[in-house]
Amino acid sequence: MFKLTKLHKAVTEALNAVPNVDDLAKSLGAVDVRPRVVSEHGGLHSATCIAYEPVQRLLAVGVDAGVKIIGGDGVEALLATRHHVEPARCVEFMPGVGRVMRVSVDNGIDVFDLHSQTCLASTRWTIDVTCACSM
Repeated sequence: MFKLTKLHKAVTEALNAVPNVDDLAKSLGAVDVRPRVVSEHGGLHSATCIAYEPVQRLLAVGVDAGVKIIGGDGVEALLATRHHVEPARCVEFMPGVGRVMRVSVDNGIDVFDLHSQTCLASTRWTIDVTCACSM
């Protein structure tokens, strides 16, 4: 009986130590919280296209959520798009500048920076965009 009371006390103290969600919501503002996709677990179930960058040995895989970057030595990142959640039509590395471009089936074009892992530009065309080329 003693052990159960001790366990009950420890659980109660742990629950009381958790901050109140309402108090946290009042103290945090939009500047403090930046919701974004930081990781994706599992296989690439929605992969539609790929591009390879031979200098840095990176593979870009176009997925519904954006571009998945896979490389040697444990390099893995998801460059998420907020505007075009349609499947990717093509992905293309921009050589020498550390950027990757994604064209989606809804004619959206996103440009991502590999270093900061952010979307630099995003646009949607009214005409059909079938492919992209970078030089």
